[in-house]
Amino acid sequence: MRKIRVSWEYPDIYTRPDDPYMHEDFEVDDDATPEEIQDEAADIAFEHFGWSFWDVTKRHGNETN
Repeated sequence: MRKIRVSWEYPDIYTRPDDPYMHEDFEVDDDATPEEIQDEAADIAFEHFGWSFWDVTKRHGNETN
């Protein structure tokens, strides 16, 4: 087994690379491909981000126009 560390960065604020809230370790088989590692790392990192979207071209209920 190999131990892999995935980390995430916030470009708008300073983050310490040793901050335990900024990375997570996971294990993969010795024969894992780079693509398998990348997919697992992306899944883990994505779990740490909240996001949303909205249609800015539509009027909202609290607008008068």
